[in-house]
Amino acid sequence: MKRAKLTGSQVIWIFATVEIVIIIWLRISPAIQSNGQDAWMTMTLAGLLSIPLAFLVVRLCAMHPNETLVSFSQRLLGKWLGKAIAIPYLLMWLALPAGALRLFGDFIHLVLLDRTPVHLIMLFMLCLMTYLTYTGGISGIGRFCEIAGPITILTLIVSFILNIGSLKGGNLLPMYAYSGWVHILKESVSPVSFIAEATVILAVIPFVKQPRQVYSRALIGVGLTGAMTVLATIMVLLVFGPDVAAKLKFPYFTLVRYINILDFIQNIDIFVIFIWIFGLLARLSLYLFISSYETAQWLRIRNWRRLIWVGAAVIYAMAVWIPNESYFTLTDQLWPIFVFPFVGVAIPLLLLIVSVAKKQANG
Repeated sequence: MKRAKLTGSQVIWIFATVEIVIIIWLRISPAIQSNGQDAWMTMTLAGLLSIPLAFLVVRLCAMHPNETLVSFSQRLLGKWLGKAIAIPYLLMWLALPAGALRLFGDFIHLVLLDRTPVHLIMLFMLCLMTYLTYTGGISGIGRFCEIAGPITILTLIVSFILNIGSLKGGNLLPMYAYSGWVHILKESVSPVSFIAEATVILAVIPFVKQPRQVYSRALIGVGLTGAMTVLATIMVLLVFGPDVAAKLKFPYFTLVRYINILDFIQNIDIFVIFIWIFGLLARLSLYLFISSYETAQWLRIRNWRRLIWVGAAVIYAMAVWIPNESYFTLTDQLWPIFVFPFVGVAIPLLLLIVSVAKKQANG
């Protein structure tokens, strides 16, 4: 295992950047469709539940400093069982960026480049993420997030401020009228899986320079993501109301397009889209690094960069293969029921229990 290369601030901004861009982009509309004006409660609960979940995964990684999931799972469970445990993660580290890449292509094709084929838009992003991953590795991605992360947060805050004149407090009323706590808790599972994304935490923590910082830095990143998600959901509801917001595919970007101050400050959505692209580039590059590095560990290949080209090709092929939006609808249905409980909770909890038991057995 190579020496870790991430600073504490880079850990914060990696978590915040790669999660904020995806959850605000994809999860606000489904939350409003399911919970109406109580969607902000769903997001708030998701943010609170993300803290102990993130702590569980960080605790597991902290017990195996400077070791990746592929490495310590084999040491804990044996070579073959340890490798088998890692397979779902290796698949997820390819499937998740493929889905995000396809959504990126479809989105840019819809709002900006309607005459450009989607596969060419995706190919352009693929070249950027491959370049960043190959030349910078995890440290380069961390430095990029230190720039993209604060800009993303600042852009969100500015967009919220510019929409203050359009807020309608009545859009949040009546509170807790159509959904109960059981329903809110059930619907919070999917946002939790994005705010405290175990597949990212498991892969990033082993590269931290100072292991003692992992708890505070990881939890700050997760907390920042949760807070911005709640604020974005509240703003969308206050401006559009639950009925209109539920019909919007990308409610936050519609919120930005809605900004119009004295017919002078308007049409700033293009600027926000480019800022969002920076965050998505960081997310895709991170997943390409994770899949390449961990697969190299799994196959015992010393030079992980050799697998970047394979990983990039597989991600692109999967993104092109995705037929239509029914794929994402099916994914949304299966993710909180089968995938997240397994790879996000059950396996990390199992590995943590085995780690604690072995530590106590060894005195």
